[in-house]
Amino acid sequence: MVQLPDVVALPGVLRLRVERLGIRRRRRGWLIRDLEWEHGPGTVGWVVGENGSGKSSLLRVLAGLARPAAGRVLRTGGRGDANDRLYYAPEMRLPGRATVADWARLSDALLCATGGAVYEGRLGAGHAKPEHPLGRLSTGEAKRLLLDTLLRRPASFIFLDEPYEHLSPEAKSDLTAILLDRAEQSVIVVATNQGVPREAADGPVLRLDGARPTAASAVEVAR
Repeated sequence: MVQLPDVVALPGVLRLRVERLGIRRRRRGWLIRDLEWEHGPGTVGWVVGENGSGKSSLLRVLAGLARPAAGRVLRTGGRGDANDRLYYAPEMRLPGRATVADWARLSDALLCATGGAVYEGRLGAGHAKPEHPLGRLSTGEAKRLLLDTLLRRPASFIFLDEPYEHLSPEAKSDLTAILLDRAEQSVIVVATNQGVPREAADGPVLRLDGARPTAASAVEVAR
């Protein structure tokens, strides 16, 4: 059993708790077994490992998008509905025929319907102009725009799968600053194979390398 030390959850306090979690793949057997973990606001939680180690599978289970083969995930202290969870995966795409301005209007309308933006956007679409079609944005520009829209939405639980890939150094730094700000009020877990930003390396780190995850030190995984 892997147990990562963290603050004990109190009634009504925002908390993510994993109890004896197991995840299987049909042909590979157990990806993760007997995982015990707790994480709350204040720092960013990290899941690190090579491609195929199970990071995405674990993140989907933590976000409630997939069921574990064993154990359970408890998300306490939030509103308790799906809209209180924010999830990003690399396969998410913007509507190619719309323009940057079209997306901005749609995003603003959706944010107003869900309680307004948590902060004014800082990632944006880089140097793309408002009339620029979304389908012609670079991979990095499109990712910045999508992440910016998602992270402006209020949510108690935030799960991001490989958000740093294809971003410029400046955009990576901006994203880290946003995550640190959001972590003050939200539970955030980020899966990455690119190393943990040094300025955010004070949070819990879970290394996936075989079916028995281990706690890694910030120094080992920081970039």
